[in-house]
Amino acid sequence: MICLAHSASQYNAAVPMSRTTLIIFLCLTFVATACGGSVSDRTPTPSVTAPLPTARPTITPPATPTLAPATMPAPKEATPSPTPVTYKVQEGDTPILIANKFGVSVADLIALNNIDPATMQIGQDLIIPTGPQAAQPSDALLPSPTPGAFNVRGLNVYRTPVGSLECLGEVYNPGPNALGNVQLQIALLDQADQILLAAPVFVPMEVIPAEQSAPFRLLFTDPPAAYAKFSITPLRGEAVDPASRFAQLQVTRSEGAPSGSQYRVYGEISNADQVNASKIRLTVTTYDSEQRVIGYRDAVLSEGPLAPGATLPFDITLASSSPNVARFAVVVEALKS
Repeated sequence: MICLAHSASQYNAAVPMSRTTLIIFLCLTFVATACGGSVSDRTPTPSVTAPLPTARPTITPPATPTLAPATMPAPKEATPSPTPVTYKVQEGDTPILIANKFGVSVADLIALNNIDPATMQIGQDLIIPTGPQAAQPSDALLPSPTPGAFNVRGLNVYRTPVGSLECLGEVYNPGPNALGNVQLQIALLDQADQILLAAPVFVPMEVIPAEQSAPFRLLFTDPPAAYAKFSITPLRGEAVDPASRFAQLQVTRSEGAPSGSQYRVYGEISNADQVNASKIRLTVTTYDSEQRVIGYRDAVLSEGPLAPGATLPFDITLASSSPNVARFAVVVEALKS
């Protein structure tokens, strides 16, 4: 070793050494060399490296909100009232026909317009009920609280030349009370008796006296293709007392005969009451040999007045689903005036 030889020679040159001193010197030199060497064949013990701490996200402090000055909400704009629906009374109109046309209650129609049905005039403007007081179409289908008994008969359902479906029949009142607000529902069913289409229908007369009848008609312009059968359900039929409003009129003479493609019914009525009669209406119904209703017409004969004991002629023509008219019936109705 260079450093050891060099040191020893220097030491020997300066100081004479004894054997013991030389041995001690050599041992110390060996130890110093072993401890201060620059190369070692031992595998160094790896140093332990401590893991770096996981970096944490820097938390950005929330911005201090800027409070806006409180503001009052803008006032709501006034909602305009719905435009009233008005109707001008036509010849032959009655409160029940007008109410049926718009799907509202007869009572609401009369109350809203403050009218007396006996004094309602042609050309008079009526306001049609709307909103909560008006009966909705679905409400109109509810049965009356105390429905009177009546029979549906003379049913005749047939296809028209244009493919629509016409339903004809009549309501018969067996008595003992007169019936008002008579309403039915006609439904078209499939083979499984499922309702495909349904609609309500009123009879044209305001009141059906005991042991009399009133016809009805409903036209389905576009019947479902799966239509296989129909059903008719009575919905309303309220017992009423017609004596306070309706005059007693009688059909004193009636005759009927074919008139080209139509059927003609003519005759005479008389006022059997003690007061004048006004708004005189006539309903003519035709039947085939099987007593099915094949046609009817409802017409206003006169606005009146017709004095007690006086007579009034009538002459009505009407179309029927069949030219073979076996019989006809005439019913008259009028208000006291």
